[in-house]
Amino acid sequence: MADQVIKWRQIKHHWEIYLFVLPTLLAIGLFIYYPAASGVFHSFFRWNGADIAEPVGAENYKDLLFSSEFWQSFRNAFIFGFWNVVKMIPPLFVAVAIHRCRSDRWQFLYRALFVIPMVIPPLIVALIWRNFILEATNGYLNALIAGLHLKPVLNALAPLCGWGDVFARAEPPAWLGDTNLIFTSVVIWGFPWISSLAVLTHLAKLQGIPKDVYEAGDIDGVNWWTKFTRLELPLITSSIYIMLVFVIIGTITDAGMVLALTGGFEGGPGGRVDVPALFMLRKAFMEQKMGYACAVGIILMVIVMSLQKVTVLIQEWSSYDPDRRRALRRRLMALAVVLNVVAPCMSIWGENTSPLLAALRAHPGAAMAAWLRGWTWSGYEAYFPQILRNGSWLLALAALPWGACWSRMRAGASPASPLPGTSIMAAVIPSRGEQRAARIRIRNQTPAYRAAARAGNAVLVTLRHGYIWAVLAFSFLPLYLMLIVSFKSNTQFYRAPAMLTFPLHLENWSVAWRLITPTLANSVFLSVSSTVVMLVMALMAAYFFARLRMPLSGLFWNAILVLMMLPMIANLVPLFRLLRDLNLLNTLSALILVGAAQGQIFAVFMLRSFVADIPRDLYEAAEIDGASHLRQMWLIVLPLSGPILGTVGVMHFMTAWNDFVLPLIVMRDHARLPVMVQLIRIAGEYIKLWGPLMAGYAMAAVPIIVLFIASMRLFVRGMTEGAVKG
Repeated sequence: MADQVIKWRQIKHHWEIYLFVLPTLLAIGLFIYYPAASGVFHSFFRWNGADIAEPVGAENYKDLLFSSEFWQSFRNAFIFGFWNVVKMIPPLFVAVAIHRCRSDRWQFLYRALFVIPMVIPPLIVALIWRNFILEATNGYLNALIAGLHLKPVLNALAPLCGWGDVFARAEPPAWLGDTNLIFTSVVIWGFPWISSLAVLTHLAKLQGIPKDVYEAGDIDGVNWWTKFTRLELPLITSSIYIMLVFVIIGTITDAGMVLALTGGFEGGPGGRVDVPALFMLRKAFMEQKMGYACAVGIILMVIVMSLQKVTVLIQEWSSYDPDRRRALRRRLMALAVVLNVVAPCMSIWGENTSPLLAALRAHPGAAMAAWLRGWTWSGYEAYFPQILRNGSWLLALAALPWGACWSRMRAGASPASPLPGTSIMAAVIPSRGEQRAARIRIRNQTPAYRAAARAGNAVLVTLRHGYIWAVLAFSFLPLYLMLIVSFKSNTQFYRAPAMLTFPLHLENWSVAWRLITPTLANSVFLSVSSTVVMLVMALMAAYFFARLRMPLSGLFWNAILVLMMLPMIANLVPLFRLLRDLNLLNTLSALILVGAAQGQIFAVFMLRSFVADIPRDLYEAAEIDGASHLRQMWLIVLPLSGPILGTVGVMHFMTAWNDFVLPLIVMRDHARLPVMVQLIRIAGEYIKLWGPLMAGYAMAAVPIIVLFIASMRLFVRGMTEGAVKG
């Protein structure tokens, strides 16, 4: 907060500054807080969305407690979350490899090359994987397996991975149509899982490491691996925690990618990849159980906020005293037991005892006694192998006191308590670290070691560039396929799907232009308008919070911070009802207003710290000249906030352009659809016209690619500078 505190009696001199934060408060209050409160209210009713049929109390929550479908969706989300955490490793290694390139030109080239494939809208990448790579008859993945004769190897791994006899059959496997393979397909899609935000965030942190840290490491003789584990990794943990929070939020609340890959709200064949957000949408808009879906949204919100709290606890773990650490470990272990044992058992119990629920309502005592007499382990014993494979057991492992043991082992001591008198002996006998440093200095002076070190460095440089180019090749694969196929006829595609063939069918682009032109214009107008509205409101609110400490400003700031932990998709059902009551359904205005309101949360958080670091001398000079708060923001804040406004604006533009779940629910008129929803439509209606389909994908991806490349320097500058220094 700002240093200058304004008392209640001084408000008359600064009352106009409240007008700066008023649009933000109205937007988040109407489109975020009101739907959240409405969702809580309607979760206690049997509601079809049109009117409230009857109050049912906690009946919706009781049904969810014993719903195997509901708990299975959460189990799937936690397993996907585990794999998404694993997918954070390749972007980290790519960032480290680029950072260690000594040439600035190579670093800039790699950053530019990685940006191009990584800013392709995720929906387009998912549709390319669905239509080309994972396709059953002519898919590239099946062609690769057949060409490398990998079926025997995959068949040997089938019992461990739960694939059944899929690879023992003669026909090629249907990756998205087989109940045994759909889960693996959702995990592997998007390989090598490189995201532009993760790479740029890690690079910004790595470039902020002082050079003397590396020089001290070279003197101590660190190798390429210990340089990463002991120098770089501890200093970039903040960016890793940031990406971890994004992964947690995205995994639990995302329904779009599963919807795009499977092509429906059912969660794939047999509902094997159903996730909580998709379960909520299905209950609300297909089964018309709006009250039930609101209850799902409330539980989803509570779980996401709890997981984010766990992430914050892990990040601040080192600052806690031992008693608090032990208490937190017990809570984490209890949560892991609930996620892995209690919740699945409740779902199985509810699956086998639906008649019991009715009997319990009529005669609780007699029904419970009868059930206990006839209770067996049937259905429960089959779940325990799945418990062992559940990735959420990592939560239990996180609760163990690994930190103390690891720190002692790194210091050269055993995990056990040190013996008495060790501190006295340490003054006489050199420590293991000092002995090792002395040996390294002697070793570094030998000619043989220097020659071997030069040869090793050459090999490491070659491997580093080879790794980067290999990852680039995989990253460019969807873009390459999209462009190559866009010039092919169907005959050319089936004959040589991955090679450029002649003649080039340029008419595919004209066909695609007619298919997506209106929706492309809708997306441009929607994204630009939402970004402009969001930036204006966010900069005004950031000025309010950073300039002065006004009465109630702490309350307003905490209200915005709480929304950073609130999954927006949990409010989708009551938000739909609100937009209908406001006559905003099937209008671009609804998407602009809702998008701008939701974008406020991250934007105000980013802009506030930037504005707060502007030298106060500038404000004081403006006040002496009689400048109002509006003029101070116009003459001081706005000119100095260019880099951070560009960063936040580009990120919001990409979010608005790529969003398709809310437009899919809100929009009905085909003439007003954004381009991402139109791509899903033509993927189903024109699935046999591969050339126009890929040309349409390319047209939808080109604006984002051009925008990000043009603003990459501004984006990186905003990420690395972070503030104006006085």
